[in-house]
Amino acid sequence: MTSFDCPICVSGRSAGYAVIDGYPYFTCAQCGSIHIDPDVIAMLDAGGSLVGDYTEEYWQQERVGAIERASGVSLCRAGEAILYCRRPVRRFLDLGAGPGFLLQELHRLIDPSAEIFHGVEKYPPPYAASCPNFHIGGIEALEGRFDAGVCIEVVEHLTPRMLDRMLADLATVSEPGSLWLFNTGMPDYVRNEDPAYLDPRHRGHIISYSLAGVTPYFEAHGFRVSALPGRSFGFFVEFEPSESPEFDARLYHPVPENLSLLQRNGLLHQASFEAARFYYYQAEYMVRTQWALSLDEKLRGDARAPSR
Repeated sequence: MTSFDCPICVSGRSAGYAVIDGYPYFTCAQCGSIHIDPDVIAMLDAGGSLVGDYTEEYWQQERVGAIERASGVSLCRAGEAILYCRRPVRRFLDLGAGPGFLLQELHRLIDPSAEIFHGVEKYPPPYAASCPNFHIGGIEALEGRFDAGVCIEVVEHLTPRMLDRMLADLATVSEPGSLWLFNTGMPDYVRNEDPAYLDPRHRGHIISYSLAGVTPYFEAHGFRVSALPGRSFGFFVEFEPSESPEFDARLYHPVPENLSLLQRNGLLHQASFEAARFYYYQAEYMVRTQWALSLDEKLRGDARAPSR
């Protein structure tokens, strides 16, 4: 198998990338996504599994990381989703909530009456949190619609067909203008920051979707996809948005109700804002650095050119 049609974007051609735990991975020359062998994708779509349907062994190895994320980076991602959303967030969903630790933290910090935050998980572990609004099952188990949410470390487990099905369901519970932040290792992250991210047998990470790779799937269900400045591990989408503000407007001029919600816990508000600002300025810095380097190279070239 030298090259073949990419199973993600279909129009591109995929060629060998690496062999991980005995499984070949490929990368698409057009969309840039990195994916496991298409035969494995077909097996998963037929109901097979690489990690035993997320059994107790899988969840035990994830437990420490889930605890750390729930009180750290996942909490910041939830805060950022609220900050960026252009409609008041009255209902928020953690999609693929795992053990529900993030939901538990959000209740503890800014929603003690459990009026706003929900979580949904198909395969919760035995040690899952016992807290209100933790729904067992798929999106079809939910009632009502949501204004914002996060989907953290989920889509890298999904085949294109599974992703498409999830987005069709997500559209049914999304309010117009709702914002969803997806945290997942994208190809630049895998190549440059964490080559071990793709992990078929232990964590079930089968695909590193690029922004170009996922965009058609989201657009088919009414979502607009936007990059997160400075991030190689996430993006955000909005369902049937009515406006398109610049990113700095989301950061510095949030919807007043959403700012008030975050400010119920000063530390969460500050952490979310500073995380967003750090990556935003890092992206701006990189753009200016590349411009300066290209200008310097042009000036050097002009200086080397023979005069006439």
